[in-house]
Amino acid sequence: MSKPINVYSTPDLRQTLDEALPSTFQRLGFTQSFGLIDTKLILGYSIAVVAGISFLLDKKFKFEESLVYQKLLVASYAILSGAFWWFCKYVEKGAKYSGTAKDRKISVKTKMDKYDFNYQVLVRDNHGRSVENVLPANTVFTEAGYLQADKLFNWFEQQLDSLAKKAK
Repeated sequence: MSKPINVYSTPDLRQTLDEALPSTFQRLGFTQSFGLIDTKLILGYSIAVVAGISFLLDKKFKFEESLVYQKLLVASYAILSGAFWWFCKYVEKGAKYSGTAKDRKISVKTKMDKYDFNYQVLVRDNHGRSVENVLPANTVFTEAGYLQADKLFNWFEQQLDSLAKKAK
């Protein structure tokens, strides 16, 4: 059993539910895909490397000696930061989970507004079909704050069934 959380804390509820997605979908036969996360990490680390090189140049050389390189590094930093922003806003679009099962790919986006205990879930497949539904957090947590994984599993199973019915 997982550790209890404060059921009156929206960030705790959202984080616990988001962290439960990989194990829930694994039980449903999906394998998590890390393509989006890997791309985001590569961009983020590239930004850090450029900043680190800029720092080292600034410490090792005089300002005039490193000015041309610093200009190139600042331009690189700006381009990479813009690419990171674009990727997060238009490619990743807040996806919390993406996975594959046989010939089926899904992407799960979640949202929980401040002071609202409804977990808004959008499940989209590789054929463009989607199911958007709301999971009241009190239906999958006990009063003591324990996540009931079986209830969460059943709820997502229903969502995937309803997504499959859209195909017919």
